[in-house]
Amino acid sequence: MPAEETEKKSKNKIKVFAKKIDGYNSEKIEEFLKEVAEQTSLREKLTKSEKIVIKPNLLGAYSPEKAVTTHPVVIEAMIRILLSWNKKVYIADSPGGTVDVEKVWKITGMKDISEKYPVELVKLNGPVVEKKYKGYTLYIDKFIDESDCIINMCKYKTHSLMLYTGAVKNLFGVVPGLKKSQYHKEYPDPQIFGSMLSALYNTIKEKVVINIMDGILGMEGEGPSGGIPRKFGILLASENAPALDCKAAEFMGFRLAALPYLSKSMNSDNLSQDSIQIDTSFRDFKFNNVKIRGVKSIGKLIGIIPDFLINLFKKWFDIRPVFLNKCKLCGICVKSCPVSALTLGKGDSKPKVDYSKCVRCMCCHEFCPHQAIIVHKSLLAKLILK
Repeated sequence: MPAEETEKKSKNKIKVFAKKIDGYNSEKIEEFLKEVAEQTSLREKLTKSEKIVIKPNLLGAYSPEKAVTTHPVVIEAMIRILLSWNKKVYIADSPGGTVDVEKVWKITGMKDISEKYPVELVKLNGPVVEKKYKGYTLYIDKFIDESDCIINMCKYKTHSLMLYTGAVKNLFGVVPGLKKSQYHKEYPDPQIFGSMLSALYNTIKEKVVINIMDGILGMEGEGPSGGIPRKFGILLASENAPALDCKAAEFMGFRLAALPYLSKSMNSDNLSQDSIQIDTSFRDFKFNNVKIRGVKSIGKLIGIIPDFLINLFKKWFDIRPVFLNKCKLCGICVKSCPVSALTLGKGDSKPKVDYSKCVRCMCCHEFCPHQAIIVHKSLLAKLILK
């Protein structure tokens, strides 16, 4: 890297805030968020804002203890602060797949919040506004496009396709409805899909005034919905989404090089790892024995192994979604599959997969509300990816 480019990046200092909080104590959470507001330009950015959107992670109809969605106590703490500033607040998201959004509001705790406070719940389901960025055509929900600002409130999790999900990936939820599945069809390769995520981030980032990560109860293993809840006991925040994700991913044990979409997003913001500031107590911090080996292996197989090798040994060298007997036959996976590789006929005990059509996007695994799908690796894949 040229010296002048290194110097340019080093000048762009970004602060990441972190605090250890054992449980969902509303007072401690609100105290942390107030500290963040005082040490950033958050309130100043909101001075002229009339339409403030809280964008949580509401992947599906999961109760808070499942660690799939942003916990309502964290969202409620942010709402209390915004209302004390006399702001109009909306909670908006586009849950994955074809899940009933009213069910999502109720089970995730959002409906209770909307009944307790003057906050409106908005399903991002179009119409859309088309944006162009470096060859990508991006469809942003019109409600988001017309909002003044976004408060990005993400969840701390691993991800079976993208390895890690946090602030940048959470913004994929501004794409309405099944448009998200269309992107999985168009960009099945994780590297290209990651480039699209980075393009989306660059399209929407000017509206994002703060990023808050709920890591008090997060997820490890094969997330974002089928993993294992883990008490990380941490809240993080930053005005910059890639900076927040960089530190959070490091805490889990990921290397930045393993997360191409995050690297691209940092480059677009002229950020380096050295330019991210954090309290001294967190500078060399890492959680012990986070279960990331499985998703790292999947990432290597899909995104790093050359295509000619995958094609050459396709019969023996493969990963694929496999259905367990605990399938409830809800059909969400079938409706959400971007390439119609799943069918569910009368009398079937579980959906059937046409692996010749399957693009291994793992949408079925991600959207399954019953954790009835596992990511199966062939013997050769297991041996190579030990």
